[in-house]
Amino acid sequence: MLGLGIYAAGIEPAWIRAVSYEVPLRNLAPAFDGFTILHLSDLHGRVGVFSYLRRHRLTADLIVVTGDLYSWGTLPRSRVAQHLDSLSAPDGVYYVSGNHDYTKERLDTEPWAPGARLLDNRAVRIARGPDGLWLAGIPDLVKGQPQLAHVAEALGGPDEPCVLLSHRPDAVLLGPAKRFGLILSGHTHGGQVTFFGRWVPVRHTRVGNHYAGGICRCPSGPVLITSRGLGASELPVRFGARPEIVRITLRADQGQSGTITG
Repeated sequence: MLGLGIYAAGIEPAWIRAVSYEVPLRNLAPAFDGFTILHLSDLHGRVGVFSYLRRHRLTADLIVVTGDLYSWGTLPRSRVAQHLDSLSAPDGVYYVSGNHDYTKERLDTEPWAPGARLLDNRAVRIARGPDGLWLAGIPDLVKGQPQLAHVAEALGGPDEPCVLLSHRPDAVLLGPAKRFGLILSGHTHGGQVTFFGRWVPVRHTRVGNHYAGGICRCPSGPVLITSRGLGASELPVRFGARPEIVRITLRADQGQSGTITG
C-alpha cells in the first residue's frame, strides 16, 4: 500500500504523456488538411507541461487551453501566468474558463491577462486564403454564463467546419452542439483515481457509456475529445489516469464516412 501511495502521489501526477488523434471534419477545405491543435487542460498550477513541450518539441498550428489554471497549494499564480504567456502558435493561443477559474461567481485569472485569447462566448475564424475554420468557445457550464446557441448562430451557415472549446464535456449534450464537428473539453481528469483505468468511480460528467476521457463520436453529433488534464484538484494524486497533452490532426472528409484514429 505504501508503494501505491508513493506512486499515486509522487510518480503518476508528473508522468505526462502525449496522446494523438486524427479527426476527419466534414467540409474541411484541403488547405486545412493536416491542421494541428495542441490541447492543454486542467493545469491546476502544474507547470511541468511547459518543460515537457520544450523537451519534446511539441508544436502545432493552434494551442487551446480548456480551463482550470490554478489550484490552492500549488505554485504561485505569477509563475503559472509567465508560462502561459510563453505559449505561442502560428494561428494563436486561445483559452476558455473552467470552474476553478472563478472566485465568487467572477472570472479570476489574475495575474494572467488572457485578453483576446479568452474565447468565452465568442468565435474566431482561421483563414487559409478564401477557406476558413471556425474556433468557438463557451465558459464553464456551471460557474460561467455560457451562450452556446448564440455562439452557434453567429457562425452562419454550415459550409465551414467549427471546433468548440468547452471546459466540461457535457456541452455535447446541448442541442446547439450539433453545429460543431469537434468539441474539445477537460474537467474530468479521466477520473483522476481509477482502478487501473478500467473502473472510474468519479467521472464528473453526464456523458453516457461510462465516459471519462478520450475520444467519442456521439450518435448524429460531433466528435468529443476530453483531455485527462495535467493537474489534480482536491487530492494531489493520480492513479490509472496519467496527465496528458492532446494533439489533434484534422483531416478533410469529403462527405464520406471518415475514420478516427488515435
